[in-house]
Amino acid sequence: MPWTDALLRFQEIDLELQQINRRLTEIAARLHDESELSQARQRAEQTAQQARTAGKTQKDIEFELQRVQADLQQTEQRLYNGSVTNPRQLEDLQAKSQSLRRRIAKLEDDLLEAMVAREEADTDAEAAATHLQEVSARRATLCQALTAERDTLQTREQGLHQEAQHVQERIPPNILDTYHYLRSRTGGIPVARLNGEICGMCGVEVLKPTQRKVKNGEEAYCDGCRRLLVA
Repeated sequence: MPWTDALLRFQEIDLELQQINRRLTEIAARLHDESELSQARQRAEQTAQQARTAGKTQKDIEFELQRVQADLQQTEQRLYNGSVTNPRQLEDLQAKSQSLRRRIAKLEDDLLEAMVAREEADTDAEAAATHLQEVSARRATLCQALTAERDTLQTREQGLHQEAQHVQERIPPNILDTYHYLRSRTGGIPVARLNGEICGMCGVEVLKPTQRKVKNGEEAYCDGCRRLLVA
């Protein structure tokens, strides 16, 4: 293999390795990024807690309502069973009865609101839990696909490194040094083909002496973009 062909192949390998490296970086970032799952989990935990709080509020009101109803029952029994005959005590019992009835009416309104709030909280919690399951399933599928792709790319990367090691042995050391020097100055593509009289990268017409060097397999550079030229 002529050194010019080896150089072109080395550049092809280099470019593919760059692409693989970029993709591996993207995959690593996506595997690390659990923001969507974290948000879904946080939302599920938050709504579940809200549902528990709403349920406790409803139970507390129900317990208080039962207590006040029992108190009213006892008060009215004393009021009407004839066990209390003192007018002042009877007035106090009647006032207490009226107060307890108002309290019961208020608690019944509160209970209705609490039942509605609990139903809404339960609905939100169920929706958030379902969403978390969906996100978790998508995340698992994505991670599986990304991991498989990463493994494939890493295998390909290893093979390319081995090939690059073999190919660069056919490239003169000074040409290889120049390649690495120009690599960062030419957008990662330091080698261009000479298409007739034109540089295949920048489109500049190459001078005749340069053309002859290229066709003779000698070291030559584009008069426009200064890339290494090969036939």
